[in-house]
Amino acid sequence: MTADPVNTDNHITSFEQDKLQRSEFSRRIADRIRLAGTGQSVTFGLSGAWGAGKTSVLNMIRLELEDDKQWVAVEFTPWATTDLDSLTGEFYEVIASAMPKKSKRGKTARAMLMSATPVATSVIRTAAEGYLDQKLGSGTWQKIADTATSSTLDELKNYTPAPNPFRQQFAAMSKAIGRTGAKVLVIVDDLDRLHTDELLAVMKAVRLLGRFPGVHYLLSYDKRTVLDLIGASDLAGKDPDRARAYLEKIVQYPFELPPLQSAHSRREVTEQLTAIAHRYGCDLTGTDPSNGREWDLIDELLDLLPSIDNTTLRAIYRWCAQVDVLMALLGRGHLDLLDAALVTYLRLHHERIYDRLPAWRSKLVGEPPQYLVSSNNGRDTAEDWLTRLRKEAPGMSEPELADVYQILVYLFPKLPHQRPSRTRPLTTTLQVHHDEFFDRYFMFTLPVGDISDVTASEEVSSLLSEGSLRQGCVLRTFIDAGGDNRQLALRKLRRELGRVVTNASPESALAAFEHLWPSLLNEHGDLSWLSANQEIAAILFERAIEASSDTDVARAVVNQIRQRFSLRAITQVLVMFRRGSDNYPAPIASAITDVRDEVLRMCMDDMTSPQPHQEGQVLTFIHFLTTDMYTELRRRIDSEGLTQLDVAARMVAKDSDMREDLQGFYYKPFEEIYPREHWDPTQFQDPPSVEDLPEREDYSIDARQAKAKFAMHSIILGMPSNQPD
Repeated sequence: MTADPVNTDNHITSFEQDKLQRSEFSRRIADRIRLAGTGQSVTFGLSGAWGAGKTSVLNMIRLELEDDKQWVAVEFTPWATTDLDSLTGEFYEVIASAMPKKSKRGKTARAMLMSATPVATSVIRTAAEGYLDQKLGSGTWQKIADTATSSTLDELKNYTPAPNPFRQQFAAMSKAIGRTGAKVLVIVDDLDRLHTDELLAVMKAVRLLGRFPGVHYLLSYDKRTVLDLIGASDLAGKDPDRARAYLEKIVQYPFELPPLQSAHSRREVTEQLTAIAHRYGCDLTGTDPSNGREWDLIDELLDLLPSIDNTTLRAIYRWCAQVDVLMALLGRGHLDLLDAALVTYLRLHHERIYDRLPAWRSKLVGEPPQYLVSSNNGRDTAEDWLTRLRKEAPGMSEPELADVYQILVYLFPKLPHQRPSRTRPLTTTLQVHHDEFFDRYFMFTLPVGDISDVTASEEVSSLLSEGSLRQGCVLRTFIDAGGDNRQLALRKLRRELGRVVTNASPESALAAFEHLWPSLLNEHGDLSWLSANQEIAAILFERAIEASSDTDVARAVVNQIRQRFSLRAITQVLVMFRRGSDNYPAPIASAITDVRDEVLRMCMDDMTSPQPHQEGQVLTFIHFLTTDMYTELRRRIDSEGLTQLDVAARMVAKDSDMREDLQGFYYKPFEEIYPREHWDPTQFQDPPSVEDLPEREDYSIDARQAKAKFAMHSIILGMPSNQPD
């Protein structure tokens, strides 16, 4: 079943619409009401929480009673009246409307009820003063009788006071109504909407003015609210026991609305959120690429929100409607539905904590640590966070506090876990824990300085079809602005390219690569390591190669790129394809054969030349080289008759800040060429002392050999060598 486009919170009007299996419950109440028949007036009660579906049950009870044609059900809406006078008049008019329309007895009863309205109004005014319930017969009826014949009645328009006291009038009306044989149910819904004086007036009207034979009442209310209202009155004097006793005196047969069952609440959540997902193009299922776990958006939510099983339909509809509003305000493609639902839940149910989230932004956004964090490193622990939450919501129970923290840990994986719990599946959606998207979930609009992801998607599609970003487009403007704007635009480019690049042809991917290249380089003319810039280049490069069906064509594409850009630049892109692996993927390895050979030649030129090559040296390509390439390099080194000292000298970086104790010496690539068991210590004898080391800026071959001797001698002696790769 599909949810309506807009949730109207309407009650049902037929048994066929009953999705909560309350039809039988309604019929059983109707059967009990039928037993009252034409006997003395009985007051029934239907209590349930706000939004639990009481009105829908009332409608089904009414349908069931009216089905046998012997009963008339009418509604009295006291909260729609403006004062006590109109309330009393409306009360008698409702009962009068239920009298038989065609019989003489019905007309008589109706006329008596309508003519008694002014008297009843005055009576209820007197009763409203509290005498009736405070004294319970100690002079109250006499006061009512006096009121019914007092001079105040003469002032009422269009009414001639009857000479009989109200008790006699009431007896006459009761007899007239009884003679009609009518079976009437007066339904009073939303009793808890009234103010205290109005509530008491209605109860007194039911108890005093409307106790006619065959006329019965069904009051619908939230029990806790009604008890609070009665308890706040002088009648109960803030005594909850007196308030409860008074309600029991008014309602002889109370019925409790069945709570919403878990299956029903979960079905409603599923229907509502499925409709929202379809409306905004959100995925409801997926697979976490990091661990292969299949996830379902509804299951994720229901696992995190156990309180859904103890709520009302109205609360579910309100929550889903607010999720819909948030999604609508940002528009399709700008929020993650799962995160939007959880953030909205916090806003509706834990507002004080929700309000503090923007202030905690720096502690929340970001990815979880990729290593074990000790408890004494200054980072907040789970208990620190629970203490913080207790301070913000002092009335919250510990189990509820733990549930809220579990939601926060799920939304913000950077937070420490209190206990083993469900983790957020890895997706490409715009999640709240990303610094780039956090503000969207709290501003209800796209923040100033942000870029619409829909716009970014459109412009990236244009880039792949036309080979360039259009002048004046948003991404181009942000890139040209530099700084944070440039980085934001490049992150958007990276994300959108990852989604749509497979639709691009090799030619368009290559054209886009060449177009974007100048925008991807940092101030040193390089691709920053592990940056969005490097990933953009790799994505387009890979598409240009893999989209080519023939290995020779792919190789030609790589060579074309090599002719357009430096060897150093090409290898900075290619290293992205062997992260976490020693070798390149087969399609890439076949396509870069010529680049591989050129790199090896460049390395050998560096090994055999006293001056570093302008285009690069061995250290330029250490991340590009694989084990097989190092093996080939060793073969060529040996064939040239080079010594280990010759090679070690090429492992000294120019002006390096890395490990001053090793003089900028990179021992890892040296160890790739010469495993430690092959090291020849005799080639590194007589190293210079610290005082005799060459100046840092001296990069002659003699200076490099001296620094290499010093470093290798230190390593061989077992000194620390904790140098980055």
